Amino acid sequence: MNSATVKIYEFSTGIQAERTPDGWVSRGFTGEYMNKTIDPIPVAIQSAIANREFAVAEGASSDEPAIIGREVRSGGEVWSAIAVVTRGRDDRGRSASMYRYFFCEGLGNLWKILAWMEPLRKAGRMPIFNPFETKIVGQPNQYQVNNQPAIPLKTELQYLLINNEAPIIISSGQPCTASIINEMAAAKANENGQPVAWAYKAEALEQPRSFQVIQPASEKAEQLLRRAIASTPQYTAPIAGEYELKSAIKGLISRDKVKLDQVQAIETAINQIQDNDWEAIFNGQGASQALKQGIYSPQMVRLLTLRAIVIPERLPEFLDWMQKRGKQEDHYQVSDIFQSEIKNSIREILGNEPKFILKVTQGVRLIIPNLVYQPGLLYSVVWLLSSPSGFWQHIYSRQVAGDIDHDLSLINQRVKYPSNSKSQILNNDESWRILSSELQIYWQQRSYPHQERYQPLADLFGELGNPRIAAFFYHVAYGEVPKNIFIKISNQGGLHSTVYGITIKRKVPLTEILGVLIQEFFAVTLPIGEIDMPLWFALFILLIFTSSGFGVGLMVGSSGNQQTTKKDDPAQKEKEPGSSTHSVNPLSTKKPDLPPVSITKNQIPKKIEDEALGKFADTIRVIDEEVVKELQEELVLDKIDIINELKSLLKVENYADAKNGNNELTKRQWIEAIYEYQRMKYYNIKGSYEGNKADGVIETKKPTVDNLKKDLRDRLQKKEQPSPTSSSGNRF
Repeated sequence: MNSATVKIYEFSTGIQAERTPDGWVSRGFTGEYMNKTIDPIPVAIQSAIANREFAVAEGASSDEPAIIGREVRSGGEVWSAIAVVTRGRDDRGRSASMYRYFFCEGLGNLWKILAWMEPLRKAGRMPIFNPFETKIVGQPNQYQVNNQPAIPLKTELQYLLINNEAPIIISSGQPCTASIINEMAAAKANENGQPVAWAYKAEALEQPRSFQVIQPASEKAEQLLRRAIASTPQYTAPIAGEYELKSAIKGLISRDKVKLDQVQAIETAINQIQDNDWEAIFNGQGASQALKQGIYSPQMVRLLTLRAIVIPERLPEFLDWMQKRGKQEDHYQVSDIFQSEIKNSIREILGNEPKFILKVTQGVRLIIPNLVYQPGLLYSVVWLLSSPSGFWQHIYSRQVAGDIDHDLSLINQRVKYPSNSKSQILNNDESWRILSSELQIYWQQRSYPHQERYQPLADLFGELGNPRIAAFFYHVAYGEVPKNIFIKISNQGGLHSTVYGITIKRKVPLTEILGVLIQEFFAVTLPIGEIDMPLWFALFILLIFTSSGFGVGLMVGSSGNQQTTKKDDPAQKEKEPGSSTHSVNPLSTKKPDLPPVSITKNQIPKKIEDEALGKFADTIRVIDEEVVKELQEELVLDKIDIINELKSLLKVENYADAKNGNNELTKRQWIEAIYEYQRMKYYNIKGSYEGNKADGVIETKKPTVDNLKKDLRDRLQKKEQPSPTSSSGNRF
């Protein structure tokens, strides 16, 4: 038989005790533990107590002690602990639950503590709460233990164990012991890998679902426990480090300035805790009450903001709650400041990409397509993604907006060149995959019916300053684009433009339709000879000559003899074709001594294109660093706005794919666009190239860089000028 000595530590609830003729009363709690045999108390046990894992409902302890056993672990510590709970009284005669805790190191050792207690219980000296039983730090209880004895279970208990899910309730009238309860709980815990937790002779428990086996103290207690379990959501395993998390959350929501260690505590736990456990933690801080009762205190606004960050699926609920308050808007400012504090703290967290950022990105990608199904959230989503100091706005403008632009361009490429497109959708969560699948039909069938349910997305991107994306969704929703959006993507005016390979049409009021038709008529040109002549001018000339020809025809009959004579005149023959006198096309306005100033688009020579392809990595790097980034800093604009203007200038799509992807087709399209841009810039009035040759390559500190920056700067500054017709006073 093997034997060993086990050290059983203990401590009790700290009170100011006063002796009385029949025992003692409490004059108040001290806030510290008393009668300790170890100091400090292990963090894992303090956390379990703070999380109310040993707690009975206040005043519910009976004259007979309740015994609650648990295995606890946190921060690398593992302990087996038992609380003996008895009823006490204060100096006003009110009842209170008093706890005396016993614990030893390691898991699976609850039976050892029970074995140590059993002789004391039989001798009538059950170790219950006693404020006058002095204990000394460093002098734990010691007990010589042998092998764990086998404890047979009665048939009815075996039946309960096999046929019931936790928590199993053993009737108060069923003969049982704490050791039997422990044996059953250990067997049940082993099924799902949870720590052992049980309660013996308990009147009421604060967290009944957190136990595997419970035996109530009475029939009434049994009824209350069954009712409580039925009305309580299914409990998951105890949360490791819950005490630290709750402390961090309380610290974050209680003040304007956040502390880095509190942010770090939540950052560390984000992926270690399931969403339903996070829900329980946030609800424990008051989240559910704030949602139901409309509580908009600064603490609750910060709490629900943090909840929406950590649990992205709760973001729609948060936004709905935010906009339900009505005219008061100070809670938006509270959330903005809190988001800014969290965002700034994240920058100081070292290591891999912070999980906070991943969660916020997930939330942004979730809330945008969600507007199709919850259009009533538009107001608050615009606030969320446009607030200058906001965390969600930061992620949207720096990443997600560009990803959406990339994905819409990619759908166009996949439809046009299905075999050549190897790039991946960047917004790859389920909601965006569904959205992309639905939208693809608009590239495949240009006349596909419009779907008004996409209007909230069009309105959203319009408010967020992404006119290309907004124009696309207006096209999907209505087949036409509002003028204020259209003019931001079309530099030539008119009725039509192209976004993501789709021809879009500007919405035109009835009063403007005639003017637009006239404008488009006068804008049409015809290639005649080597020039492009306006259609209206060509028709005017044709009308004159047609009219003149009709008049000349009338004179032909009356002067036939004269013409015959002239035909036979030898002098006339001297001016036959082949002579030094040239006939002139009356429709041609070309000057014989000057070449045309305009040049037609030529296909880039294969050799030049291949050489440019080998240098494309440097080309796109120069564009990104010396053009886009420098203009972003100079003009203080979002990167996506500069990229969109660059694509419009070069008449090419898929910037993100060209920069990050391996699609050769996309790279060649960019090379062709750069080549054509260089030809237009380098071609002089005499029809030759001055110094620089078009080669489809952009090199650092070369003329193409300066030209691009100048052209983009001019176009962007022109767009930034306020429109005299723009509305004011819009909160968005």
